Amino acid sequence: MRSFLRKFLFAGVIGLAFYFTSEAQPGTPHQLIERLRQLEKNNNYLSDTAYAGALNELAFIYADSYPDSAILLLKGHAERCKSIGFRKGETDAYTILGNAFQTKGDFKKSMDYYEQSYQLAQKIDYQTALPGILNNIGLIYLNQGNYPMALNKFYEALKAAESIKNNFVIGTTLNNIATIHFYQNKMREAEEDYQKMLKIAEGMSDTVGVIMAYNNIGEVNLEQDSAIKALHNLNTAFNLATVAKNPEMLVASTKNLGYVYYKLDSLPKAVGYFETAIGLSRQQGNAMSTSKALIGLAKTQNKMGMQKEALSNGLEGAKLAEEMGQTQLLRDASEIVATVYEALGDDKSALKYFRIFKASSDSINNSESERAAATYKAEYEFSKKELEFKRKDMQQRWLIFSALAALFSLSVIIWMINRNRKQLNIANKTLLHKNLLIETEKSKAEEALNQLKAAQSQLIQSEKMASLGELTAGIAHEIQNPLNFVNNFSELNKELLEEMKEEIGNGNFEEVKAIANDVTGNEEKINYHGKRADAIVKGMLQHSRSNSGIKELTDINALADEYLRLSYHGFRSKDKSFNAAMQIDLDQRIGQVQIISQDIGRVLLNLYNNAFYSVNEKKKVNGEGYEPAVIVSTKKIGDKISIRVKDNGGGIPERIVEKIFQPFFTTKPTGQGTGLGLSLSYDIVTKGHNGELKVETREGEGSEFVIVLPI
Repeated sequence: MRSFLRKFLFAGVIGLAFYFTSEAQPGTPHQLIERLRQLEKNNNYLSDTAYAGALNELAFIYADSYPDSAILLLKGHAERCKSIGFRKGETDAYTILGNAFQTKGDFKKSMDYYEQSYQLAQKIDYQTALPGILNNIGLIYLNQGNYPMALNKFYEALKAAESIKNNFVIGTTLNNIATIHFYQNKMREAEEDYQKMLKIAEGMSDTVGVIMAYNNIGEVNLEQDSAIKALHNLNTAFNLATVAKNPEMLVASTKNLGYVYYKLDSLPKAVGYFETAIGLSRQQGNAMSTSKALIGLAKTQNKMGMQKEALSNGLEGAKLAEEMGQTQLLRDASEIVATVYEALGDDKSALKYFRIFKASSDSINNSESERAAATYKAEYEFSKKELEFKRKDMQQRWLIFSALAALFSLSVIIWMINRNRKQLNIANKTLLHKNLLIETEKSKAEEALNQLKAAQSQLIQSEKMASLGELTAGIAHEIQNPLNFVNNFSELNKELLEEMKEEIGNGNFEEVKAIANDVTGNEEKINYHGKRADAIVKGMLQHSRSNSGIKELTDINALADEYLRLSYHGFRSKDKSFNAAMQIDLDQRIGQVQIISQDIGRVLLNLYNNAFYSVNEKKKVNGEGYEPAVIVSTKKIGDKISIRVKDNGGGIPERIVEKIFQPFFTTKPTGQGTGLGLSLSYDIVTKGHNGELKVETREGEGSEFVIVLPI
């Protein structure tokens, strides 16, 4: 039987749990519609519990993807189930209506239907339904930011599900508890519970549960700044959802892929995923997913400098969140709207939405305020009943004391007005003080940001100068050989000319001719090696000139070979004892490719320098038994080319592999690296050439960096 329903929200996919009593086998909407048509051939089909159960199951499927259709299907259905004595079907109908209204974001109606369902389930001792209903009530509190009440209901649901060994509800409830950990920034606890949920789903061959788990684990990775892990898990979720043709999971993974590419600064890709998610969620009538995708799109457009578009989408997301009473979404939407208004110079509107953001954040984070509100409400209800009793008891005395009571009331009103006026003045002064503090902190933050940007610029310049030093050393060594030839042959010609003078004086003209021929040959060699030195200088000037950003046809093989030699000789110039075997395997089919040659040259030089550094460090440790080697290969693969730089050095520890492309992260000792080489290389390949830069490594055995460029 189909056992429970899930749906996604704004920061992870959360699970709606549900348990059917219908004897119908699970099926697709098409199969269920066909079954209903067959049952409708009976004259009394409306009194048939099998028909009622099948209708519940069809509405159950639609509740998550097409809630309006589910609500239309169940119009008057709960009452019909009650009239034929099918109380469990009536309970199911109320629960499914709660699911549908929760999908639409109408939490008040959703809670009303869940409460009816829960009360009826208790009344008829419908034990299998109780865990799922408790879980769904918990989701209402979660959506409203009341985490204490949500956790209370989730743990009640978990205990009830464990007592009847309902693994579906256990997995779903663990997922929802993990989601609260996620919102509270307890990422370790969140990932542990999501992993438990993944094992349960895999054990039941539950495809939807597996997709949900990968999606949510991917979001945890994203919050932990593990973008590569996040991309892997979210792509897994996206591919599984595509194969399973599951619209809810497809929207969830699509939206979250947008956030991954937003964090990776691949903004056009992020826009594409967010727009796709918005279209799908609107088609399904899922207001919460629409709001979250709009918020993500607004953040991306703001980062791209598209403030008007960002403001429009952010306001729409905020409106949806406010209509639903969705506290977390209202917080996130208000934050981006306030940011955009500030960028546009509309300080009044920015302050308005900042206040909404602050109020929403306080509401989410202040669990004490929730408990206090419940206490005040209870006291208020009690005081109303107490006042009603006293009113009846003192009715006869009212006429006597009415004049005095009116005078007293007027005095109280005047006192309250004066008190409120004083409190308002105090509140205004407090608000003004807070605004001044905010402005002061903002100025400090801007000053710190400017200092950070200046420091970053200095570090980037240091990296460029370090690369220039490596390149200069290589050039010096390369040009030294032809210059040595020029000098040697010049000295030789000088000696030959002296001999020629002697032979002319002796009248030995045959010997003079032979010496002249030798001089001519030497001059040709001088000319050859002079041109070779000239070619080296011109080539280096070509590669080191300022970046124009214009792609030119370049011989990739020649570039890879040339910079390998330059890097090697640069290392040799610093350490004469350094030696390493170099192997190069070039695919001659590649030919010339449109690239910014000086940029790709800079990337290759950085990778070669890192490879030679790695093998040199390993040589210092292993001694004579180790032979350093660097292998370079190019290959044409369809409409792409790959350049591989492999070494047999010490490799990269697994715990830091994901950080090596981050700015300012370096494995080298202090003073020997800026931590910008691989970061700049990554940006040149991915952003400047729409390519890929990957690493494959095993600690202790070596590393291989792979550049993939489109032709």
